[in-house]
Amino acid sequence: MPGSLSSLLWLTLGAFAIGTEGCMIAGLLPHLARDLDVTVPAIGHLVTAFSLAYAIGAPTIAMLTAGLERRRLLAIAMAGFSIANLLAALAPSYAELLIARLLLALAAASFMPAASGYAAALGGPERRGRALSTVTNGLTLAIIAGVPLGVLVGESFGWRATFLSVAGLATLSLLGILVGKSWPRKFGQ
Repeated sequence: MPGSLSSLLWLTLGAFAIGTEGCMIAGLLPHLARDLDVTVPAIGHLVTAFSLAYAIGAPTIAMLTAGLERRRLLAIAMAGFSIANLLAALAPSYAELLIARLLLALAAASFMPAASGYAAALGGPERRGRALSTVTNGLTLAIIAGVPLGVLVGESFGWRATFLSVAGLATLSLLGILVGKSWPRKFGQ
């Protein structure tokens, strides 16, 4: 079971990165608006666009990737999330940042259901709730600690630094998913 715990921790880190990126932008709206020379309400549409893409993408992507091995899907989604964060950090305009946010939402919509499904299957019926709560605690911790830290980083070093920081977290999660030897075969052959 220690290997399973390790797998869960990498997924929890991925959920933390997703939760941080998904919510921290709200605290940086004035900075983004000023830097990209658009209004704060226009920048606020980045939050709406992310939410809609995630809501539509999650069930659609789950159906389209049902036959894909879960570990592979988790790695692809986290790699996409990391790359999309880099694109957001480098976005020269509002349009490019909007595209990056849509890609972020789709990567998150791929990762979170797969991570939750993996966690639920990992420990069997007797540990299903604990495993699932471990992964979803990543989202909770993101709201408690990740978002305030993201806003602090954004205010201190610029909003682009927040996306770079989350890209780093996502890359760590990806590396854990890729190099972890403890992923059980029954769920991810």
